[in-house]
Parts: sequence; C-alpha cells; structure tokens
Amino acid sequence: MLDLIIRSITQRKLRTGLTMFGIGLGIFAVMVMGGMSEYFTLHVDRGLSLMADKIHVLPESGFFGGSLDDSKARKVKSIPGVLDAYGLLWMPYDVESLGFFGNFVVGLEPEKQAATLKDIKLTEGRLLVPGDGYRTVIGSNVARQLKLHTGDEIEVKSKQFVRASTITHSRNFTVVGIMEFTGTDFDYIIGVPLDTARKFYDMEDTLTYIWVIPEPDVDADDLAKRIELNVENVATFSPNQLRKQIEQSMVVVSLITLSSAVLAAIIGGLSIMNTMLMSVSERTKEFGLMKAMGAEIRDILYLTVGEAALMGILGGVLGIAGGAVFIYYMNEYLASMGAVIFAITPRLVVIALLFATLLGIMSGSIPAYRAARMKPMEAMRRE
Repeated sequence: MLDLIIRSITQRKLRTGLTMFGIGLGIFAVMVMGGMSEYFTLHVDRGLSLMADKIHVLPESGFFGGSLDDSKARKVKSIPGVLDAYGLLWMPYDVESLGFFGNFVVGLEPEKQAATLKDIKLTEGRLLVPGDGYRTVIGSNVARQLKLHTGDEIEVKSKQFVRASTITHSRNFTVVGIMEFTGTDFDYIIGVPLDTARKFYDMEDTLTYIWVIPEPDVDADDLAKRIELNVENVATFSPNQLRKQIEQSMVVVSLITLSSAVLAAIIGGLSIMNTMLMSVSERTKEFGLMKAMGAEIRDILYLTVGEAALMGILGGVLGIAGGAVFIYYMNEYLASMGAVIFAITPRLVVIALLFATLLGIMSGSIPAYRAARMKPMEAMRRE
C-alpha cells in the first residue's frame, strides 16, 4: 500500500509540490506564532520561578502617581511574618524611552544580590560588593547587544529636569560580572549599587519596588493583605496574584496562536482537498478496476487518506523547517537589539507535525469516501 501511495504522489510532482507548499505555509504560521507564545510562556514560568518566594510592593497610585522610600521599606520589614524586605530602583537605560521595554538600570543593595538573583549564575566575573561605586553586573542580553565582557565599560545616561529645561548626564560603569541567560527580565538589567543609582539619578531615598521575603510557613497571600492594611498608600502582589495577572494577559497571545492555526487549516485543508478531489476524478477508472479485482472499500480509503496524510506530513516538515530557520535568524537579529521573542520547543514541533498530519487526514476524508463508494462497473465506464 505504501508503494502505491508514494507512486501516486510522485506521478503528480507539480500538484503535490503546490499542495505541500500550501500546507507548509500554514504550518510556518503556526511555528512563528507558536514560537512567540512558547517564548512568553517560558519567560513567565522562569520569571515566576525566580520570584516565587517574594511579594512585590509598589505605590498604590502606580509608578506615575507616587513612589516608595526607605521609611516604607522599614515599615514593611517590621510586620510580623516578614523575613526580609528591601527596595530596588528601576530606571530605563534609554532615557528617551517610555521605560516599558528594553534594558533597565537596577539599583540594589549588594548585600541583597543573593536574594534578588536567587539561582542565577554568572558566566563571567563576580557580583557587586559593598563599596563598588560605579561598577555593574549585567544581564546576558545586555552583554550580547552591546558586545560587552568583564572589564569593559558601559555608558549610562540620566536626565534631570532643571526649571524649564532638561540636563542629561552620562557616566561610564565598569562591568564586573555577566549573568547567564535566564529567559526572564533579568537578562535585560544593568545592576548597580543602590546608593550609586540614587546619586546618579538624583533620586535621594526613592524606591521603585519593595521586595518582601516571607518567613517559612507564612502564607504569602495573607501576608500581602496585611502589608496593605498596615502600610499606607501601597499595593501588593503575592506570587499567586502575579501568576494570575500574567496568565490573563497571556490569553491574547494564545488567541493570536489560535488564529494562525485557523489560517493553516484553511490554506492547507483546501489545498489537500482540492488535490485529492482532482486525483480521485482522474483515477476513477483505476479505482473501478481495483474494486473489480477484489479491492475492498477500506483499501481505497487507506490509499486516498494515506496520500493526503503523507502530503500533510511532508508539508508539515517543510513548514517546521522554514519556521525554524526564520525563528533562528529573527532571534539573531532581535538579539543584536537586545530582545528575543521566539522559542522553539519539542512540544511546539510535535504539535505542528501532528496538526499537519491530522489536517491531511481530515481534508482527504471526503475525497476518500467519494472514491470508496464508487461502483466498479460505473467507474470503469467513465471517460
């Protein structure tokens, strides 16, 4: 049976090639959109795993309506159930940007690096130590984008408003350490000592976040509520709340991925169905002769569905290969600008291949049924 399927496909090379291209185009879309979805899923999972033991405290009115300071960090730390609480200052590396994307300068106390970075290792150099001053530990994407190694210098700019004008200051920071790739926001940070960051940005005792580590066996959700009740003008997010909020935002990415799958079904399905209908029409006498010689209905079904499934598999492989090449070079290009938004996982490859195979089987079912129900004598009389 397999040799008949292969012979039938190879006899119609142009039509088969166009059909495979149609399927491949749909699976290419699945790979690209699915690769984006997989990256953001991995990004969220890795990020949450690194912050699974922390509660985030931020201004109640948001970043643009208020700020935190050292006094609030001390109040948070004094609440029963809090093992440790410390502040961080996050500033956009590009002072002309809105600060939502790209690299960030993060001011943190050197003594708190172990708690902040948790299990992240260094590929080069060392962590910050007290008294480091204008030195920095950078994320992997920062190092890749700016082509930095330990001992190199990175220029950091700050913008300060003076009356009706702005003044931009710049200062070189020496790279003393580079973090490994994590697939999280840590890949985009330029970590500097907190007191140095405050002095450089003229922020006095301002903080962007307060990170809270609960004591062992303390319920993080309950502690987050108690922090809000006991410290004025702050909002809190426990690890569970962060996960729920991020999962809700991921629904949009999932819908985009679903749309690409629908596109693949329309393009690939119609391509296979059209090819198989024409094939059945052209091979009417052949099928009639096969049935006259004793072939059963299931043999005709196996033959026609097998052809459709094989074209689906071959088209799927073509789409997966094309999508993988596109994702690789796109990631290389985006990495040069400090961003990566695609990821290829074994799960994505398996889903894409299964999708292409099922698409072929389902699209070939109608032509297969049409071929199988032909009566031998009627089929052999057709021109």
